[in-house]
Amino acid sequence: MSAIAHEVEVLDPIGLHARPASQIVKLVKESGLTITIGREGEEFVKANSALMLMSLKIKTGEKLTLQIETEDSTVAGEIAGQIQEFLKG
Repeated sequence: MSAIAHEVEVLDPIGLHARPASQIVKLVKESGLTITIGREGEEFVKANSALMLMSLKIKTGEKLTLQIETEDSTVAGEIAGQIQEFLKG
């Protein structure tokens, strides 16, 4: 299966903290898809663990790339949109 990439930006003034991290994890688990997240050029982590997401120490204004393992671009776009909403704060 191929992965569809989407870029999101962290707009929350606190950065990526516990609340949005847990929202992302819940969404990923409900989707049943494998989703990784990270900074371009760095190692990505699976988005099914709030601790792994918070270990990235993502600050406000940073852009992240999502790799969503699905053939369905509509589903990938919806998931990326929801994650972007979580990162608005």
